[in-house]
Amino acid sequence: MDGLRVSELAERAGLAPSTVRFYERAGLLSPARRAANGYRIFDESALDELAFISRAKGLGMNLEDVADLVSSWPVGECRSLQARLRAFLAGRISQVRQQAAEMGAFERQLQAVLDRLSARDPGPEHCGRGCICEADLDLDPGQDSGVPAPWNCSLDSGALAAQAGQWRALAAAATAAERTSGTARLVLPADPETITAVAALCAAETACCPHARFLLEIAGGQVIVTAAAADTTGLLEALCPASAPSPR
Repeated sequence: MDGLRVSELAERAGLAPSTVRFYERAGLLSPARRAANGYRIFDESALDELAFISRAKGLGMNLEDVADLVSSWPVGECRSLQARLRAFLAGRISQVRQQAAEMGAFERQLQAVLDRLSARDPGPEHCGRGCICEADLDLDPGQDSGVPAPWNCSLDSGALAAQAGQWRALAAAATAAERTSGTARLVLPADPETITAVAALCAAETACCPHARFLLEIAGGQVIVTAAAADTTGLLEALCPASAPSPR
């Protein structure tokens, strides 16, 4: 029998047979064919498909994301597939950074509570309403980074400061920059590294500020990024700080 039954495919892929069947029903695997004896048989290429699915899930993709990629792999253009992967990863990195910043802020708050509880010995007094144990359990709101939070942005001040720094670095490398009411525009060299960095940062920005809009144009050896974000003065200031070069 030329091919792999569901149980054989699952064993070689290190998965449960029910998982393989689910992936097939979800359209993530090429359909099985029927052998002469009626068994459903998969080609050896199904092992590669399962490995691709596992790698994509390892990046944090849900099955909808994976299905979108599988439709382009392995028959589509590598350039198109990689562009979609980069966009996903940029958004995923933004989420992870946000979560890390939030956990760091929470850790500092917990440490502040621990420090307050450790700073004094309450002695033999009884616990109850109004005692220092009750008051000392209040979380410390923490220190602000000094970066103004954009309207409706999901990043905390620490993550926002890091992201604004990335925009400032791009602005510093710009050959031209201009800002009008509600929009900002940068002109940068159109080398592959810059294009990738701009696209990734735009994707990360829209992940935390869904109302932000970007237009990327590549022409004449230049990449032009135009940002529009109503009521998001912090974003526009990061795009075109006072130190950014003037149009020329």
